[in-house]
Amino acid sequence: MTLSTLNVTNGIAALTVSGVTIKGLAGIPEQVQVRDCPLFFPHPEEFIQGGAGGDEGMETFGISTARFWLFNRTYRYVYLHAPVGTTRGIFEQYPTMTAKVDLILEAVAEMDVTDVDVRSITVNQFGQLQDPAGSKFYGCTIDITVREKVNQ
Repeated sequence: MTLSTLNVTNGIAALTVSGVTIKGLAGIPEQVQVRDCPLFFPHPEEFIQGGAGGDEGMETFGISTARFWLFNRTYRYVYLHAPVGTTRGIFEQYPTMTAKVDLILEAVAEMDVTDVDVRSITVNQFGQLQDPAGSKFYGCTIDITVREKVNQ
């Protein structure tokens, strides 16, 4: 197996979450419409949050293509629940927004992609976010850290 951001993002995009549209790298919207929400997609500017690889205690001598490595990378996603102004405030959105985020977290935790393990999922503060066009929405960002196996 080789490293593949597309394998990870395609795995996430293939998840089914009731009432939420999930996009992959090729589906990052330039503008989000009311009818698109709730929407979950890769962050347009802060997508890959970093990563590290290592031998995880395995022997690293020998042919480079036969060495066993594990890489940990974090991918940032955006969850847009509803446009700002559709209710009196974010607090009215909390019941349905938290329910949808919980469903996303469960789906990501159960994701099955060959040679990829979900290591952690971090939900960042709920609040106002902007789509790439600058429209304001209630939502949050979610960081997904995965471990990818190479030369297994």
